[in-house]
Amino acid sequence: MGDSFQTIADVEAVEAETPALAASVIGWLAGAGIIAGDPADFVLGTGRGYPPGPHYAAAVTRPDGTVPRLRNNGIEVRTAKTVFYPVQAEVGPVACPRCGHSIVLEDPATGEITAHWEPFSYALDKWWACEPGTVICPQCRLASDLNRWHWTGNWPIAVGFFGLTFWNWPTLSQSFITQVSAHLGHRVVVTRGRL
Repeated sequence: MGDSFQTIADVEAVEAETPALAASVIGWLAGAGIIAGDPADFVLGTGRGYPPGPHYAAAVTRPDGTVPRLRNNGIEVRTAKTVFYPVQAEVGPVACPRCGHSIVLEDPATGEITAHWEPFSYALDKWWACEPGTVICPQCRLASDLNRWHWTGNWPIAVGFFGLTFWNWPTLSQSFITQVSAHLGHRVVVTRGRL
């Protein structure tokens, strides 16, 4: 069955503001009872996460009334340069934010990555190297930042310095995602995946 995750990625935060953003969001979530306690080994990998609180249901679409009790069910707070991606999920399609041209990044018949993925991969490499990560649309020939492209599938990719990853939680509600975005004061992108 595996572990699933949902990440709310802040695509506008700059690296210098992430400690303050983390403190603010953690305080808000703890005050609302969505998280509880101190960070501990509640997430996969080497990170530490906050366990669900007594009011975690305020963040999800279909709460069952009980707090999830899984080994990995915390909220991981990322405050470092990160590519937020869906791991084992389909890639794309993606649409140009300027002209709307849709690009297929994965062959629907074979599941293989298409040649159209190459400019996105190159942009990710550039972003990691602290250079502008832009992709030129093959239709309108205009460049757009990675985070401006519209991922039309359920599995967007985003880059940034701040994100909240919810491990093995029910689906986050749109109203909660909107509240997080408003609290941060930034645009967010939500991606999901399964390990």
